[in-house]
Amino acid sequence: MVSFASKAKRVTMNFLMYILFVILKTIVPLFPLRFIRKICRLKGRLFYYILPVRKNTAINNLKLAFPEKNEKEIKKIVKSCYINILTVIAEFFYMNKLDKKSLAGLINMENPELIKEKLKQGNGLILISGHFGNWELTAYGAAKLCNTPFNVVIKEQTNKKVNEEINKIRSEAGNKLIDMRNSLREILTVLKNNGVVAMLGDQAAPKENVKINFFVKDVPAFEGTAKIAIKTGAAVLFGVSVRNPDGTYNVKLHEIDTSKYSDASEENIKNLTQEHADLLADYIRQGPDHWLWFHRRFKNVG
Repeated sequence: MVSFASKAKRVTMNFLMYILFVILKTIVPLFPLRFIRKICRLKGRLFYYILPVRKNTAINNLKLAFPEKNEKEIKKIVKSCYINILTVIAEFFYMNKLDKKSLAGLINMENPELIKEKLKQGNGLILISGHFGNWELTAYGAAKLCNTPFNVVIKEQTNKKVNEEINKIRSEAGNKLIDMRNSLREILTVLKNNGVVAMLGDQAAPKENVKINFFVKDVPAFEGTAKIAIKTGAAVLFGVSVRNPDGTYNVKLHEIDTSKYSDASEENIKNLTQEHADLLADYIRQGPDHWLWFHRRFKNVG
C-alpha cells in the first residue's frame, strides 16, 4: 500500500515538474536557438559531473557495445551524450514555433520522395527509427515538410500534466499520437487506410521476445513491427536524423524490402527485425554520442 506521505510527495514532484516544463516552454523559445545550443553544451558537461543521471548505465552500455574503446574514450562519448539529450529537449520547445520555411532550413530530407512512392503501393507505410539524433524533431519536421501526417506510436509519461503538454507540441504538425499500450488495433486501421505509422524500435524488450544481434548477441527486440509489416504487406522505411556541426539535420530514409518475407514465420520476423537494427547500429557506430545510451537497452540480454 502506498503511504499518504509518499503519494503526497509524488503529487508535489509531478506538480513541480509541470511548472518547470511550462516555464521552459515559455522562456526557451524567447532566445535564439544558437544561443540555447551553447547553453546545452555547457550544461551537458556540468551534468556529467554534478548531476550524473544514469551515467553508470551509459558507461556500462558503451563498454558492452564498444569493448575496444578505453575509459577515456567512453567518458568522452558520455559527456557528449548529455549535450545531445539536452539539445533534443531544448529543440523540442522550438518545434511548434517553426514554420515550414524555418523547418526546411533546419532539416534536409535527402530522399523524401520515398514516402509518397511507398504510399502508392496502397498498403500503408511503417517508418521505423531509434533514439538517435533528434527523433522528436524528425517526426515533427518530416511530416510537415512532406505534407503527410504521421501516426506516431508513443509511450505516455506518468506525469499526466507534463504528458499533455508534450503531446500538444507533438501533434501540432498534424500528427496523430497512438499510445503504445493499446496500439495494435489503431496501427492496423491506419495501415488499412494507407496511412503512415512512425515508431521507435530500439527500446529494451522482454526476454521472451525475438533475439537479435545489436552490438552483442541475443538482445531481445520488439517484434511487433516485423509481424505487422509482413502480415499487412505495409512498406517499411528506416529513418534517422544526423546532426551536423552547424546544428542542422540530415534526415535519411532507407528502404527495407519486405517482399522476400512471404509469411510471418519466426525466422522471417527475426530477419526483418535484424535488418532495421543493423541500420541503426551502423549509424550509432559512426556517431555514438547521437544515441540514447542512458536507456537500459541490454538489461535482458542472455
